[in-house]
Amino acid sequence: MKYGLVLEGGGVRGAFQIGVWKALRKMNIEICAVAGASIGAINGALIAQDEYDTAMKLWRQIAAEDIVALPKEITDDSDIFKIENLPLFLRELYNKNGLDLTPLEDLLNGIIDENKLRNSGVDFGISLMSLSNIKGMYKFLNEIPAGELVDYIIASSSILGSKKINDEKLTDGGLYDNLPVNMLLDKGINDIIAVTVSGIGIRRGYDGGGKNIIRISTKGAQTGIMDFDTKGISRMIDSGYIECLRAFGKVSGDIYALSAEEYHKARSRYSAELLSGLEKAADILGVNKSVIYTFDGLRQTVTESYYAAAQKEETPLVKAVKAIGTPAPLKIKNDTDDAASAIAYFTRGVR
Repeated sequence: MKYGLVLEGGGVRGAFQIGVWKALRKMNIEICAVAGASIGAINGALIAQDEYDTAMKLWRQIAAEDIVALPKEITDDSDIFKIENLPLFLRELYNKNGLDLTPLEDLLNGIIDENKLRNSGVDFGISLMSLSNIKGMYKFLNEIPAGELVDYIIASSSILGSKKINDEKLTDGGLYDNLPVNMLLDKGINDIIAVTVSGIGIRRGYDGGGKNIIRISTKGAQTGIMDFDTKGISRMIDSGYIECLRAFGKVSGDIYALSAEEYHKARSRYSAELLSGLEKAADILGVNKSVIYTFDGLRQTVTESYYAAAQKEETPLVKAVKAIGTPAPLKIKNDTDDAASAIAYFTRGVR
């Protein structure tokens, strides 16, 4: 089975989509068409070209100055849209009628191979907004004149900017449809993977009745929309990988990821409530979510993290574990009690 892939706009959070792509490649799932808005249009073009290594390298190294010409007063480019920078960008918007996206244009001209994309066999489309006509539009590859593909992708990605093409001023696709599922439905594609990244934009409604639409979403953004934090980007990629595997039934767990086989094995021994409590404990203790665990691995990590935390201070979780005592029954009242009961069970043998 081949799938259509729809990618939401969301700035730096688009790194999540590269993790999804990594998982799709691992599962040998073929993509027949890609539609995207903003960063989804850029990632979509790389996917259609099958430039996986290029995409991964780009996301591991991306910086703000690769996207937009920054006001000279900005010396910290890790989160360029933080509050103290807003007056500088407002000045740029007023003086230049939009941000200078020349760096983005240079970047895309270096990584988008129009001939390769047109000959890839993968249909490719983007959403845009026309500022000249105040209307949104969808554009598929066959509707974009030869030699203008990069210009249209830049236009779709022009957050707080615009691109003039044939006397028409175009801007970010998120202002019209940030998740253009309709593009693929209108093509008669019934098997669709829709990837959302907590982006800011308009999502147009669509009729998915009778269609196989698999939705893959971030479980809490690991980075800001324009926060070029290397560690946050890496976590987004890892999260996309795990959530895609989860969507296709390859991993299980509500908060953490265990292989489906491991999870079913654990369920044959323990209640769903106890396993849920273990996950809640891991969450409270700040255990890394970017890993696919074995059950014993997660249990050991939670145990070690709990003992390390217990030596430092009397947190509510530590107090709750101590209050359970031995051999009191499991007491499930809230997330902290669920977590405490699971920790007590696995560390002190409470039954």
